[in-house]
Amino acid sequence: DVLGLHPDGRRIAYAVSREAAEVWVMENFLPAAPAPAAEAESVQTRQVWDNAIDSYFWGAPSPDGKRLTYVDWDNFANLGIRDLATGESRLLTDNKSWETGVMCYQSVFSPDGRRIAYAWQTEEGPVELRTIGIDGSGSRVLNDGKDTASQQVGAWSQDGKQILAYRYRPDRTIEIIFVSVEDGSVRLVKTLEGLGAVSLRLCLSPDGRYVAYSCPRPQDKANIDIFIVSADGGREMSIISHPAEDAVIGWAPDGKRLLFKSDRTGSTGLWSIAVAEGLPQGEPRLLKMDLGDFSSLGLTRDGCLFYGLYSGWSDIFIASLDPETGKVLSQPVKTILRNEGRNSAPDWSPDGEMIACRTSGSSVEPGHAALFLHSLRTGETRELTLKKTGGLNYHFLRWSPDGRRFLCIGSDEKGSYGALHAVDVRTGDSEIIANSDDRGFIFGCDWAPDGKSVYFLRRGKDERSLIRLDLATGKETALFQFPNSGYYRFALSPDGGEVAVTTQDKLSVYSTAGRQPRDLVKAKDISAFTWTRDGKFILYGLPRKGSKNINDLWRVPSAGGDAQKLDIGMINLMHMRFHPDGHRVVFTAGERPEKAEVWVLENFLPAGKK
Repeated sequence: DVLGLHPDGRRIAYAVSREAAEVWVMENFLPAAPAPAAEAESVQTRQVWDNAIDSYFWGAPSPDGKRLTYVDWDNFANLGIRDLATGESRLLTDNKSWETGVMCYQSVFSPDGRRIAYAWQTEEGPVELRTIGIDGSGSRVLNDGKDTASQQVGAWSQDGKQILAYRYRPDRTIEIIFVSVEDGSVRLVKTLEGLGAVSLRLCLSPDGRYVAYSCPRPQDKANIDIFIVSADGGREMSIISHPAEDAVIGWAPDGKRLLFKSDRTGSTGLWSIAVAEGLPQGEPRLLKMDLGDFSSLGLTRDGCLFYGLYSGWSDIFIASLDPETGKVLSQPVKTILRNEGRNSAPDWSPDGEMIACRTSGSSVEPGHAALFLHSLRTGETRELTLKKTGGLNYHFLRWSPDGRRFLCIGSDEKGSYGALHAVDVRTGDSEIIANSDDRGFIFGCDWAPDGKSVYFLRRGKDERSLIRLDLATGKETALFQFPNSGYYRFALSPDGGEVAVTTQDKLSVYSTAGRQPRDLVKAKDISAFTWTRDGKFILYGLPRKGSKNINDLWRVPSAGGDAQKLDIGMINLMHMRFHPDGHRVVFTAGERPEKAEVWVLENFLPAGKK
């Protein structure tokens, strides 16, 4: 029972009923007085790049905040650099094809701002750690990655002599390492076990003595916490342990506070905690609330935080068509409302009662892809926890004819990407049924109608092949070969007798019995295609003339004939699949274009902490 409020307004006297009556005083329960208006107004956010190219935000700001690295997804995932004052962007690397598998991952500037360290996926498979000058000169391989499944850069030491990185080992452990800039030698800091292929966020204290990192705990991958380990690996301390999702961002320039983002208040905000000698001091402090679901790109030397905001475009829609005339019977309706803007690659269950799709917002392993199973009868959407698949490719997901398994492409036992998995629909357990190897890299997949074999493409050094794999014997049979250039995709006909194939400029049909192929459509940039259930037509998406991102839906007789434009056009329409009833078609598309923005937060650190 409350007895009264103290005149200072800060203390309450109250009584508690126990075996003996007691009177207690509660103190310091009111929030601290708000900051003066002048101080609050000094915190500023400003946009520095609208419509940014890198929606994954794998780049970093230069120490002076004048430049930004990025991955150029419009130009074959090359490493780019942008002058934020002039808006000029230019490429530092020269990959010229998606089909090589070559691409840039994360990057970070050297302390003097003259060089960039980055991770580079090679055509041969390993991910190399490289450095390059900001003018594109002097590219060097520091570590070839041949004894690892993959590796990523984290930070550059202040003296410029070492690069903090992490790598995935073949035994599925993760190692935090320092790589010498001079000779590429590696020094181990910490080995993490039981995490699989999770992504880490690393940052090095200004004095180089401590490494802060965030990762899930092995027993609870939905709970991301923050740890500090001494740079010599001798001591480790849990800094932030909380049921919320917490991710480290970086050290304040004076090294006395560690910055992190957290959703502990229900929305994502920027927080800090004081640190001395690698140990937490006091409780975390909220610096800026409601920043949105932001991705940190890093801090400048004067304490400005660069971060990215992304609004997704990919959702799952269902429309209905007359299979005879192609008339649209019902316009597209968004079907899965969970994780809007992040869902793609749908497929129907054989009985047509459920839809499976990929989602990039796993609730079990944040930052990773997962599978959604959506019931059309109940409207429920549940997440299927995947085991041992690693990064799930968003283009390829196929439900087996018996309804028990999915085909998808992910990582192998060593963490290398390009393994074909069969995933149990009930448990999420997976079995690798084919691996990328010396015969070629695997992409694309589909089931034979009887479920006894599967089809996929292998990209070898000299040519691509469409492969049929007998699941009982494990025997691979190459059905067709294609030149090793361009981008090939395929779709098996409902009876398994023919295969539709797209290249850069045409859609053709091949017979699995070896008959001569026939060309159906000559057009560039066909976005996706699928057979109607009766096998009479092939639906495909084609960019609308004069539009940057709208694809119109077309169909063409599979036997040959004139193409027909249908009354459906949406942003980035792709991944079409027909319902067993032959009328409904599910696909990926967007209601609005995806958008990536880069912002900078300034003057948010307390005075004297910069």
